[in-house]
Amino acid sequence: MQPWRSLVPVLFLPAGLGLLIEIFAAATTAERVLAAAIALFCPELAWMAWVDLSNVAAVTQQAEQMAEQPRDSRLNRFHAVVISTIVLEVTGFYLAMLSLPGGAIAVIFSQIWFNLLATVQLYPGQTPAIVPFGRADRRAVLVANGIGLGLLSLWFWQEIRIWLASGLFLLIIIFLLIKYVVPQIQLAQADR
Repeated sequence: MQPWRSLVPVLFLPAGLGLLIEIFAAATTAERVLAAAIALFCPELAWMAWVDLSNVAAVTQQAEQMAEQPRDSRLNRFHAVVISTIVLEVTGFYLAMLSLPGGAIAVIFSQIWFNLLATVQLYPGQTPAIVPFGRADRRAVLVANGIGLGLLSLWFWQEIRIWLASGLFLLIIIFLLIKYVVPQIQLAQADR
């Protein structure tokens, strides 16, 4: 599993750089905004891929140290879902350099794929390290993914493309704020 973790930045970086170039090279403002939205999401998904692979490795090592045999099938399934999601994500980011809406759809589909198939969350160093976390627990994320897919499904409608791209960009900004800024604010308030 170590080689996969090392390859994650190598897989995502060229696509992310290509998308940054696409922000300036795209023919329309709507395409530039869409390229910015996808480019903004690229490092987040690369980071999550690395975290998920690191967690799989840590939980596997933890289980081996505790002499748990055979390996938990939920861990095997989660690992397979993570690997397949990474393949879909990377494919989507590279496809976006050929077709922005096509690549964006593939990236959002990869998130739907993960959130429908991943039935656990991993917490290395804790007991239990593998905690059930299914579709019902991922409902809010699946709704957001559905909204993003819905926005992109209307891309054929030329007159509203800027609104669709802006909506997707805003959705990604809100996601990142909720994921990273809100917990920091809550932590700061708890320390007072």
